[in-house]
Amino acid sequence: MADTFEWIKDATEEFSPLYNRMDKDRDLYNMIEYQLKDIETGKPAKDVANITMNDPKVFADKAQAFMNEASMQTIVTGRHLQDSETTIIESFDKDIRYNIDQQLMVRDITSLYSFLVEQTCIRGTAAARYVSWDDDGNFVPDLLPCDSRYLVYEYGRKDLLKVGFRTTRTKGAILEEYPNAVLPGNAKKAAVWEVWDKEKCEIWVSDPSLVTGIQGQQVKEKENIFDYVPFIIQGVGAGSMLQDEGAIEHRHESIFASNRLLYDQLSMLATILNTLNYMSFNRVHMWESEAGTTAKKPPKPTGRKTIPIDKNTRGLFPVELTDIKNATRLFYALILGAIQRGSLSNIDYGNLTFPLSAVAIKGLQSSKETIFWPRVDSIAWFYRKLHYMIKDQYIKGGYSAELGEEGLEKTYNAVDLDKKYKIEYKFHTVSPEDDIANYAVAQQALAVGISRHTVYTKNLKFEDPDGEIMEGRAERAEQLDPIVALFRYAHALIEKGDDQSLMESRLIKDQIMRLLRQRYAAPLEQQEESPLKTREKAPQSLVPLMEGGGGRGAPASKEEGDTIVPEEMLRREERRDEAVRKSEVE
Repeated sequence: MADTFEWIKDATEEFSPLYNRMDKDRDLYNMIEYQLKDIETGKPAKDVANITMNDPKVFADKAQAFMNEASMQTIVTGRHLQDSETTIIESFDKDIRYNIDQQLMVRDITSLYSFLVEQTCIRGTAAARYVSWDDDGNFVPDLLPCDSRYLVYEYGRKDLLKVGFRTTRTKGAILEEYPNAVLPGNAKKAAVWEVWDKEKCEIWVSDPSLVTGIQGQQVKEKENIFDYVPFIIQGVGAGSMLQDEGAIEHRHESIFASNRLLYDQLSMLATILNTLNYMSFNRVHMWESEAGTTAKKPPKPTGRKTIPIDKNTRGLFPVELTDIKNATRLFYALILGAIQRGSLSNIDYGNLTFPLSAVAIKGLQSSKETIFWPRVDSIAWFYRKLHYMIKDQYIKGGYSAELGEEGLEKTYNAVDLDKKYKIEYKFHTVSPEDDIANYAVAQQALAVGISRHTVYTKNLKFEDPDGEIMEGRAERAEQLDPIVALFRYAHALIEKGDDQSLMESRLIKDQIMRLLRQRYAAPLEQQEESPLKTREKAPQSLVPLMEGGGGRGAPASKEEGDTIVPEEMLRREERRDEAVRKSEVE
């Protein structure tokens, strides 16, 4: 008992500089009300109209929205694996993540990815505990997301030695799971510590803080059947790796790292400006009289204060505030500029009032990536560690389970995963400005002869570049051959399934048969050129590649409308047949 809680206490003290930083970021994120402090006393100043600026909250919400919209691409590669085998592994990974998300939704957590986004943005470290077991023949993947603010851990030479995670729960929730628990005093809540090492897992119930000393009750202990501590801990690649005393405070930084000390200054200046504006209506006055500073105050004017001064009186007059306002506004503009350089640009907030070239947009995108990619990369590494842990437990447990969305479940056996392979996760964020810039760069890359696979993978970052290439080939095949277009259109009607669609599909079948007879009956040189065949046209760029944007769209093509849909082709064929019948009658 003493050993476990002694370790928790020591680890908490070691992590305290990091916790203090996380608490500051939490207050910015939650928009805790700002109060202007008196310089001498350090207490909240009186007669001040405080303002709490929302810049950190807007920045955090915008950053998380960008990351939540990111597309994830799962890539499995193995030297001796066939495509069918890698497809099964990728499908397993997708389906088990779906099952994990379904379990998290019951706990009021939107998804594992959303949790990781918030943790990497606000805390700087993502963590979770994963164990799996057999529950009466049912495979149970149990993942517990861990807020790194309440996590302590210790690394050995190769991997984790010990991890402790604290949750605060109500008395009812604790007694439901641990009936033998005794809460300290008459507490309505208590802390539940889940402490793992390589031999065992201990569950302790204690006071929510460690201030009262090492007091607690062990309510459960079980053997660790794995060869490791089943936690995934991944910090972001932003911050310092220096080893100075207290350097832990600056490791795995949050998105507020560059502006953390500026946000209070921004709220302070806004408070000063707001107070000065308020004082314009309720101004400080000075009273000049023969009695000087010992004079009795005259009847209070509309202002807030009356100050006696020395003789050579002018009577009652207000203190001027213009110079103070001007100086404060100048400093306010400097602070705003510094905050924007440390967060997102105006284009990301939709405040840009002039067009940009593709290269300029890519430049702003690269500055944004310095904020996002360390966090996206850490999430990719987190998912990679999680997959290998799931694989290890699935194989050792010899499981065979149905996973996936309802109605689309698939059965996966342990042998399906018992292979040597590498799994990677690639993310790319999406925004209209980034898409336009990427398409403009991709057009130029295709024009100089770069392969479509490379462009689709590196520039456009499609989740399935090979599938996108095949879709493009299929569309071009329809343009080159009307029979292919009619055949696919007929199949679409058949899949629709209603009576009218089936009747139309039979008509299209007859038309296909007639076209085939014409094609193979006529000599090659007399065959009619496909009306769907179009000439290759140079693509029109959406935005200029190098110059500043002009705000104009792509010019209309002279050949626009050349491509004929199957319905129009059928109508043309019917009119042609009608003309032939009339000529035969005549």
